[in-house]
Amino acid sequence: MITLMIDGKYIEVPEGTTILEAARQASIYIPTLCDDPRLEPYGACRLCLVQVKGMPRPVTACTTPVSDGMEVQTSNEQIERIRKTIVELLLSDHPNDCMVCEKAGDCTLQELAYFYNLRENRFWGERRQYSKKDANPFIERDMEKCVLCGKCVRVCEEVQGVAAIEIA
Repeated sequence: MITLMIDGKYIEVPEGTTILEAARQASIYIPTLCDDPRLEPYGACRLCLVQVKGMPRPVTACTTPVSDGMEVQTSNEQIERIRKTIVELLLSDHPNDCMVCEKAGDCTLQELAYFYNLRENRFWGERRQYSKKDANPFIERDMEKCVLCGKCVRVCEEVQGVAAIEIA
């Protein structure tokens, strides 16, 4: 077993456990969009960044294995600033239709926007434009809502065993 400290709390987990898994076992919340327990860790969304003592920069909790004596800080001013910026960047190329979206109230991106009190976006520019309907007759997806986390592509490939879709 590996003993580490997350936010001042000692935790014992099996070798090979990631920081994100260890935090969840200890009921410590770390935000993420691309994580799914059925999938190999990917780290695409970068929201799970944490600070590990002795590391020069934040690391992704979902891809970083724990080590004995590791000290992890899941939140500080720098981490929260990075996470807020990531959410702002995602929202800058995302439809502003939460009130009529079918996922309203069950959307991690929406929850994060509320958490970071994002009412206006400071990032502006041309947005991606997609036709509303995907040409695939078997899989329905709205590419305007895609946050490029890769989860749908990875579930299709790793869980279903069919690489039927890709990130455009």
